[in-house]
Amino acid sequence: MLTLDSKFNPEISINSGQMFLWEKYKNSWYGTYGNYILKFSMLDNKIEFYSAPKFDNWGHFIFRLDDNIQGIFSNFSDDIILSKLLKKYTGLRLIRQDPHQCMISFACSSNTNISMIRTMLKNLSMKFGTKKEIDNKIFFTFPRMKNLHDASINELCACSVGYRAKTIKSIAEKIVTGALTIDELYHCKYNDAIKILTSIYGIGNKIADCILLFSLEKTEAFPIDVWIGRAIFMYYKRLFDNRKVTFMSPNKKLSYKQYSILSEVMRNHFGKYGGYAQQYLFYHIRNMEKKKW
Repeated sequence: MLTLDSKFNPEISINSGQMFLWEKYKNSWYGTYGNYILKFSMLDNKIEFYSAPKFDNWGHFIFRLDDNIQGIFSNFSDDIILSKLLKKYTGLRLIRQDPHQCMISFACSSNTNISMIRTMLKNLSMKFGTKKEIDNKIFFTFPRMKNLHDASINELCACSVGYRAKTIKSIAEKIVTGALTIDELYHCKYNDAIKILTSIYGIGNKIADCILLFSLEKTEAFPIDVWIGRAIFMYYKRLFDNRKVTFMSPNKKLSYKQYSILSEVMRNHFGKYGGYAQQYLFYHIRNMEKKKW
């Protein structure tokens, strides 16, 4: 059991566009994490954790409570914008995700919204996962890569994933055949990991950055979607004054060259823990637009 405080708030963390398979019932949240169904309950500023099957100390692990959060935030003390956001959205944490689930989740995130991502992932779990009953409620584990690999394109498309079915199949094939391993991605450097992931059909720089940040300990990764593009346009355009780049419209998809330049500049600006900065900026810019999580 943990205490809800300014350094850790699981509720805003799971509702910040990082993970998608969480459901709330009364004062408890239930989430799918690979082969586990997780649960946390909040009452009187106390947080109680449960999992099936048993996952010891999962709250500490998944919400990265082993990170020295004050030390990380001290890296951003000279950034006025970010310093304000760290105080405004207290308790928001990066989530350490199951790599296989993270890969499929962000493959499904291409050109759609959070609500639709949830629908796709729930459909995939219901069709290819394992049924579990907890507290008289029915949940489904996340599909194993073998199940997705063995599924036909038509079976995947029946889960509302559309053209993303080919990407899902491509990822599953790489994992099942051993052509891609989590250990390799985990241990190689950021630039090498990006090259490996973007060599997979359907995975571009943004999806690769999400996978590296949220599941492979590459905390320097700085995913840039249309929301982060707007944040850069609003708050950090000055960083590009000496770069030979035509700055993008804040409402248009970035070209490969634009993404590469923006990513390099933002990673250099924020450093080793730029992924934390990205998450706070993402949470802020969507809240400004009153977008639902």
